[in-house]
Amino acid sequence: MIPALLLLGCQPQITAATAALRLTECHIQGLDAESRCGTLTVFEDRAAQQGRTLDLNVLVVPAVSPTPQPDPLFILAGGPGQAASEVAAQIFPAIEDIQARRDLVFLDQRGTGGSNPLQCPDTEDAHDLTAMLLRDMGEAMRACQDAVSENADLSLYSTPIAMDDLDDVRAALGYETINLYGVSYGTRAGLVYLRRHPDRVRAAILDGVAPLEMAIGLHFAEDGQAALDAMFSDCAADVGCDEKFPALKARYAALHQALSEPRAVDYVDPRTGASKSLEMDQTVFAAGVQGILYQPIFTSLLPLSIAAAEQGDFTPFIAQAYGMSDGVSSSIYSGMQMSVMCAEDQPRYPQDRSAVGKGTSLGSAIVEEISAACAEWPRATLPDGFAEPVTSTVPVLLLSGALDPVTPPRWGEIASKSLPNSLHIVAPGAGHNVAPVGCGPRLMEAFIDAGAVDDLDRECINRIKRPPFFLDFSGPTP
Repeated sequence: MIPALLLLGCQPQITAATAALRLTECHIQGLDAESRCGTLTVFEDRAAQQGRTLDLNVLVVPAVSPTPQPDPLFILAGGPGQAASEVAAQIFPAIEDIQARRDLVFLDQRGTGGSNPLQCPDTEDAHDLTAMLLRDMGEAMRACQDAVSENADLSLYSTPIAMDDLDDVRAALGYETINLYGVSYGTRAGLVYLRRHPDRVRAAILDGVAPLEMAIGLHFAEDGQAALDAMFSDCAADVGCDEKFPALKARYAALHQALSEPRAVDYVDPRTGASKSLEMDQTVFAAGVQGILYQPIFTSLLPLSIAAAEQGDFTPFIAQAYGMSDGVSSSIYSGMQMSVMCAEDQPRYPQDRSAVGKGTSLGSAIVEEISAACAEWPRATLPDGFAEPVTSTVPVLLLSGALDPVTPPRWGEIASKSLPNSLHIVAPGAGHNVAPVGCGPRLMEAFIDAGAVDDLDRECINRIKRPPFFLDFSGPTP
């Protein structure tokens, strides 16, 4: 899936910075490219400039051109809690055309990857489906806090502090200005960097926009329900899907209601083949559906999985839920995630949560679980006005998937209001992440080359359609 990358030559702007950040050849799993890695030491407490230090892990994939452009592309990973170097192989196909003329820089944000990782200790049930889908987060995070706090002050792992780290890396590598590509939570990180270091950004791409006004988790239920309802509507409008799965929305509602009485479900672990059992209830089922909705190709199987579950066979649904949840959970450094969310998001949840998620399948479950997990977690002190809109005249390309259940287009629209030099493009058939789909890579390359939103070919994005629904397990009708 990952094309080979030919590294040509040694780039002056990198070698000039070796005194501050020494880079050596390295290999990144899944990335067939001759890359350069190094570390930059910073104080954990940036304000005090004393005490414990952190080695920030940096990966640079130099430009192919022997005369590259001076402004690289910095990649900001999602989560919160993903390490940029660990998702480099996944992201690279969407940005390899940009790498022809610009360096690509992947910094593991403090608390992730090789930058003092705050990973919760693994347990026997860490990858059990019930554990992955919103069950007993409070108890798990209390154990996690005890473990990760031994080597970290958890109140010093916020987005603003991390973006000041990033600026140190920029300076150490010798770049005067940079371009940003943020994905999901990485869009928040990009906006924070844009606010704190406005003169250092030439252009920014925000894919799956999470503006500062969004409290992560608070709106998941309603945004997920909107994506689920869109799937029901599209199935009803599709002759084959409607004929095979008539009245799917009502049937899903009936199944969800039936799960108000939890039931033991036997299944075969799709990873190991082992026979297992779990307690299936409304929360586990709705959270699994939410995860499946992230990717339209997974969603195309959802009507079939719902129909099977109606008959008591949850195996297809569980396989799909594992496919999404296990992949995501295994890439998240949970200690860093909680440090961010407990400081930046959970304090904005309403005290009275009776209206949160009302009328949705997920309800207030995720808000309650995050709140329980954050009850005793140390919280960073945030700058005044942290949650206010970020205002900038820097060129910003905002990308949203119309089918996204977590950062749908409405959030891109909110962000665009304070970014007068921005362009918001919505891909009709994309879910969470537009960049790798259809003409997304070509659109991003054109934007970064121009450093402007003018004259971009937006029409190609409209050709991105929802994948056809599976009517049986042999695949969609041709």
